[in-house]
Amino acid sequence: MIKDIKNILRRNGFHSRIVVLVLYFEKKFIIKFPFKIIRKLINQCIYHCEIHPDSFADIKAIATLRLPHPFLIIVHRTTKIGLNGTIFQGVTIGVVENKEIKAAQIGDNFYIGCNSSVLGPVNIVNNVTVGAHSLILTDINESGVVFGLHKKMKETLKNL
Repeated sequence: MIKDIKNILRRNGFHSRIVVLVLYFEKKFIIKFPFKIIRKLINQCIYHCEIHPDSFADIKAIATLRLPHPFLIIVHRTTKIGLNGTIFQGVTIGVVENKEIKAAQIGDNFYIGCNSSVLGPVNIVNNVTVGAHSLILTDINESGVVFGLHKKMKETLKNL
């Protein structure tokens, strides 16, 4: 636990430390109620972040998370986030209405640029960089950089 806290303090700035530590303690301890209240008051009211601790694959995923600017970040509860991730401000990882209530499954070593959206039951492999202002609607099966609108070509041609 001490090693995880040192890692959180080393990898994040002041505001990020607060947000990530609240998530870490809520996931770590058996009695979650006090930390849930703190998360609602601090993370949601001050930073406008809606990040649920259940969104992470395990406690190490929270300890290795980087939030350079932890403002206006929305992560759906059914999302599963891997290790060594970086999420910038304005990111939305959520579900699509009228579909199954399941959000993205994100692998390790990812980077999601500011104001990007990952919507629906999308699988993102390890070592993926999502550029700023991107919209991800389908699976990303290869490591590398993805930016802009990422959806199936068939759907794109139907909409033209």
